[in-house]
Amino acid sequence: MSTPLTRRSDASASAASDALARVGLALRRITVPFPYLAGLAAAARVQLDARVPTMGVFASGRMVANAQFVGKLSDADLNFVVAHELLHLALRTHQRARGSDLMQFNVAHDYIINDVLRHELGIARIPAGGLDMQGARLRSAEAILLELRREAGAQTAGGGTKVRVWQPGSGSRSGSGGGQPDGDGSPEGEAPGNEVGDEMGDVLADALEREWFDADAQAQREQQRELEQTARRGMAVARARGRLPAALAAQMGLSPGHDSRWVDAARGAYRTPAQIPLQRWIESVTMGPRTFERPARRAAGSAGIVLPGRRRESQVLNVVLDTSGSMSDEMPRALGALGDVCEALGVAQVRLIQCDAIVTADDTLEPQQLARKQIAGYGGSDLSPALRYLANDPEVRAVVVITDGDIQHPDEALPFELLWLLPPQSQPSFRPRQGRVMHLCPRT
Repeated sequence: MSTPLTRRSDASASAASDALARVGLALRRITVPFPYLAGLAAAARVQLDARVPTMGVFASGRMVANAQFVGKLSDADLNFVVAHELLHLALRTHQRARGSDLMQFNVAHDYIINDVLRHELGIARIPAGGLDMQGARLRSAEAILLELRREAGAQTAGGGTKVRVWQPGSGSRSGSGGGQPDGDGSPEGEAPGNEVGDEMGDVLADALEREWFDADAQAQREQQRELEQTARRGMAVARARGRLPAALAAQMGLSPGHDSRWVDAARGAYRTPAQIPLQRWIESVTMGPRTFERPARRAAGSAGIVLPGRRRESQVLNVVLDTSGSMSDEMPRALGALGDVCEALGVAQVRLIQCDAIVTADDTLEPQQLARKQIAGYGGSDLSPALRYLANDPEVRAVVVITDGDIQHPDEALPFELLWLLPPQSQPSFRPRQGRVMHLCPRT
């Protein structure tokens, strides 16, 4: 004769099995409207875990779900939630949030992803009480992040502060899903409000995965790298075939902007980074031609020996300026830093290439003209067009790139030397395939 405890255990096991099966089915279903997510869906590893109140995803592709939350969702709503988690991987939320407040960046991407899915699926309501901002898909994560910061990171809903992407008690297995929250969603016998999701949203940190799943901690980093490559391949193929929604291409930094603004340079905001090493780098890669008109100084004192020196020529500094949306607040200081560098090194002219996801301007100007400059772009974050554009110019031997590091750049080797200048709060994980990185520091 079965006891109440036995019946409860059997019911829990059945609910867990049902939840796993339904999430697996949802992963297969969402590849129909979103074929570019097929690789991520196949790589996702689903686990049930009562420590999350709803659902979340690690950068390694480990997707954790609360069985009770899954059980309350209709099939359509579950498809939406699963697609949402995969889009966090596709849009590299984990990586892009580095250097920012993780929860705030999570929320910014939640708004964007939910609006993308609503538009692509043609639905009117965000399921499971999800975060909702009409038109968020048309805005950059950085712009939404600034708005959240201005509002102290809070989005009020019904008089309360709402930071979770999903509400644990929302959803309905009957009908089309949805409805109002009908409980705290906590597994029976557990106190609500103590789960990690209260503080971390649905984008879960690497350190947390190592803590929770230490048995495979060594493999997690490799799984993360493989997943990033899978995401890039899927999106690249979809874009090449013209099947990637414009909103997603923009969020991935693949679409140009159409904005143009006059920017006043903020001189002196940053200290010229390591002036002597910077000057040595510039001189080593932009040396003038040999000429006997100027004897080399190293030949002085050697009787009867005359060696050619360097001809002093008007020096042109080739600069690529990242004009993506994420650089909008940084632009005055970036122009000021460029002016400071030119002054410190005695640069006579600057060839300034502006680029977001396309080359928006190619100007040759004197350093003083940087004091006020019209900047065009404010769209994606792909500097490949600018760098390949300069690669076709045989006169270019060295390029300085000013960027926050949240960019795409060419895989192939470029036929010139590269120096990357990064402002504070840049992507800490930025590791270019070529060139030297120097960091700008605030002037204290």
